[in-house]
Amino acid sequence: MITAAILPLLLALPALALPAPEPAPCKRDPLNPRGCLTFELQPTSIVVHDVWGQNICNPGTCKVTKSPTSGGHDMTTMFTFTYPAAVANRQCWLEFAVPTSATVSAGAKVDVFRQWQPVSTCPSQGNNRDVQLGRMVVGAAGGRATWEATYNTYLTAKGPCAAPGTVEGIEIVGVGDLEEVLWQQGAGVGVKVVYA
Repeated sequence: MITAAILPLLLALPALALPAPEPAPCKRDPLNPRGCLTFELQPTSIVVHDVWGQNICNPGTCKVTKSPTSGGHDMTTMFTFTYPAAVANRQCWLEFAVPTSATVSAGAKVDVFRQWQPVSTCPSQGNNRDVQLGRMVVGAAGGRATWEATYNTYLTAKGPCAAPGTVEGIEIVGVGDLEEVLWQQGAGVGVKVVYA
């Protein structure tokens, strides 16, 4: 009898939405007690894209070049990132830590694009370029590139990581008519997804 009286009241209540999962707690950095430990995702694949030629898989050097004398063979570099289980409920963002051994032309800037599908096979052509995320000022070798402009909050600022298992492509493209950024990718340096 009481159940019959309560049921219509329960049905009249608006649907309750479950709260979004909370980000995982910050793991404190012992060297910076007010900061969080960060972890990095290095690319699972690197491909240099020759705008008028074949893609080059697993190059020894990442290349972003533009020159009026290149005969149209400007270079971009494409990175594939595979998100592990460890990123669940964490915050991710993209960084470009420029190695001390890098070659960087004065005033170098790069545009950062997301790809509609990663390119990780060779020989191949094309870059699958999709949404522009923003533009970075590369700065000097040994430094960190900074965002000059962002056109999307995805990876340009701390935000929810892609779901574990996601495979994503990012392309780094030169800006202007004359530019050269050359570097070796490795632990702690290069283009990486950082998470905390």
